[in-house]
Amino acid sequence: MPKNARYTLAWSPLHQAYKLHESQGSKVLDIVPESPAWFAWVSQVSSFAFHGRNGSYTACKECKQRGEGYWYAYARVGGKMTKRYLGRSIGLTLPRLEQVAQELRLDTPDTPLQKEGTALSRSSDPLVLLSNDTAVPPAFVQRSHHPARPAFADLPADLLLATKLRVPRPRPHLVHRPRLIQRLEQGMERALTLISAPVGFGKSTLLSDWLASCAIPVAWLSLEPQDNEPARFLSYLLAALQTYDPHLGTIRQTLHHQPPSMETILTVLINDLLTRKATAQEHFVFVLDNYQVITNECIHQALSFLLEHLPPHMHLVLATREDPPLQLAQLRGRDNLLELRAIDLRFTQEEAAMFLREVMGLPLSTEESALLQARTEGWITGLQLAAFSLQGRDDPEAFITAFSGSHHYVVDYLLEEVLNRQSEDIQNFLLQTCILDRLSAPLCDAVREQDGSQAMLDFLERANLFLVALDEQGQWYRYHRLFAEALRQWLQQTAPALVPALHLRASRWYEQHGLIARAVSHTLAAPVPQPGPLVEPLTGREREVLQLLLDGASNREIARHLVLSMNTVKKHVLNICGKLNVRRRAQVIAKAQTLPLL
Repeated sequence: MPKNARYTLAWSPLHQAYKLHESQGSKVLDIVPESPAWFAWVSQVSSFAFHGRNGSYTACKECKQRGEGYWYAYARVGGKMTKRYLGRSIGLTLPRLEQVAQELRLDTPDTPLQKEGTALSRSSDPLVLLSNDTAVPPAFVQRSHHPARPAFADLPADLLLATKLRVPRPRPHLVHRPRLIQRLEQGMERALTLISAPVGFGKSTLLSDWLASCAIPVAWLSLEPQDNEPARFLSYLLAALQTYDPHLGTIRQTLHHQPPSMETILTVLINDLLTRKATAQEHFVFVLDNYQVITNECIHQALSFLLEHLPPHMHLVLATREDPPLQLAQLRGRDNLLELRAIDLRFTQEEAAMFLREVMGLPLSTEESALLQARTEGWITGLQLAAFSLQGRDDPEAFITAFSGSHHYVVDYLLEEVLNRQSEDIQNFLLQTCILDRLSAPLCDAVREQDGSQAMLDFLERANLFLVALDEQGQWYRYHRLFAEALRQWLQQTAPALVPALHLRASRWYEQHGLIARAVSHTLAAPVPQPGPLVEPLTGREREVLQLLLDGASNREIARHLVLSMNTVKKHVLNICGKLNVRRRAQVIAKAQTLPLL
């Protein structure tokens, strides 16, 4: 580890932001943490000092013989140099950096192991018994050059939260979904079921309803951001599996020798599962809910190892808001993966009508329910928010017709659950492109006046950020309508001066690509004040050309229709632009639609 890091990333209370600067000077680098420039920078440097809200340490990258290397945090704790795993470069986010700073601050000097053959300290007891008689495994540690320490130094005691290990109770009034439950049943023949969709599509509700309606044994684990610590994750994983089989526990024997690696723990666990259920032939389901909170590469690798060597009677289910970095393509190729996505989870018209009538108690007609389902595109939380607003209204049809993403219930929900959870770069991209009805990478580049939109769109698609693909090639997309409307509402509130500029950039791009109707639409959405309607009147021929422009004709079609040369048509178009005091064809059409010129 270097004695002095060349760079420092520090929290500035004055600016309420993190600043990256050279340690030996005051030069601040123009690099925003969690931006593409940040991840490019950390892939090139080997160390930096971190001074965050929760503590300080030096981050160092240790390169192996192959691969890009891993980052570790070094700090003195109780007079002893302590090392903690940070992750790969792509995982160096501000929450992760602060998490490790807090862990180091709360750390205590390691308790040395007693001599071989004697009992371990209390923190290393083989099992801890909870009040519900659930046997909970101890806190395991990941591969390290340092002695073992309790994995739950940040918890008040060596206990695991029992409610994380219980299947959520099905709601007393819900819409049963036999079409999806049947698919989940069929998925039992495969290794993995992936339920990946944005927030509010009923992933956990569907799973709890399925598990309550069938007799399949289940182990459940609801994940939280704190579970990104590998030792903590494995402890909860083992505790969850012990709710299925309390006698799973031969792994405790490995603790009497040396701290086991994650792969060692999983190997013993898999062997234990195979041994104990070799004759029972009993299938069971293991659910990891909210897997999107897991960002630690070591945990992803551990889960990949488990999937690769999954016991034949065990079926894994992941419920997540974004696709995990697992071997999904390989599983698809082997027909070993069932996927349920937003297009599968959204309410059909029949399900929406049942939800509104029986769950929310709204006496809506079939037509009104169908209209609200179409307005929300079957997004369950969107339907619920609309239903809350409909309570006690005498004019449901008028409300449903006007219901949009600008409704304050929808805006508040999406801001809190989606937008505010994204990095600054993603937030800026969403707000700058929300004025578009259709998105492509070149169009987004033009509207944002910067490159990199394809990578942004790829990320949004993987992260299930209400992005809908319009083709199989991944070239054109659109946002979920309520999401786009909520973003536009927020953009109008926070940066109203930017809206006309964004529309004009979109209009210019569409016009350059011959899509005049869409260009005109954006021009009309961003009217530019003009000094007067006409500099001088149009001639008869110019009015003929203008009428054909309004009809969507190209210059070549105008020349053929009026029997003119192309140069003459271009001259007429230029004259019209000058007399209307505009520059482009789309602006000509937009202004002509607002003035009595023909």
